[in-house]
Formats: sequence, structure tokens, C-alpha cells
Amino acid sequence: MSNIFGMISVRTMHRISQKLCSKRAFTIGKIIYNKPISGSSEQKIPDVPGLSSSCVSVPDTPVGPGASKSSNYKNPEYFCYDKNSYFEAEVEMLTFRCEQPSIKVPYFHEKK
Repeated sequence: MSNIFGMISVRTMHRISQKLCSKRAFTIGKIIYNKPISGSSEQKIPDVPGLSSSCVSVPDTPVGPGASKSSNYKNPEYFCYDKNSYFEAEVEMLTFRCEQPSIKVPYFHEKK
């Protein structure tokens, strides 16, 4: 029995996927295509603030070899992280994370 997908061109698979998956992301190979949401010109994007000074605090003085906001190396945060910085960042971003999918809980698309 031959593979039916070996005989179909990528363009044809793309058209089939567009018709079958008109309201969600679909894949062809390793490329993921996201269809824009039609009908709503503005999406509700939450205002996510940057990380607070408890995660990383950058002083005005150079913190490394040529690293400050006013020198050639514009990323002085690299030299300001300590062993707890990433943990503090995870704690701050926890409230903005999406719920992880589960096999045990079915997903139903919310119609708006």
C-alpha cells in the first residue's frame, strides 16, 4: 500500500489543510502556519510589564569590561545576574503563563 501523501503536492496539502483547519494552526512538514483571527481587528493582548528589580538590577556604573547602557556593549544585565535571578523571573512570569494542555482534560475552542 503506497503512501497517499507522497503523491499529493505541498500546494494541494496546503489547500486541504486550510479548508479542514480554518480556525486553528495547522502544520505542513516542519513549518507551522497560523491563520489570523478574522472578524476582530484588535486582539486582547495583556500588558506584561518587564522584570522588576528583584530579578536583575543594573547600576549606572560599568559592571563588566565595557558593559554599561552608555558604552559599546549595551547588555550590562549579562553581568548582573546571580544564582537566584532566573528563579525570581519564573516567579514573576508565573501569573502570565498559559495553562498547559493535558491529555486527561479535553480542549474545547471558545467561540467569541
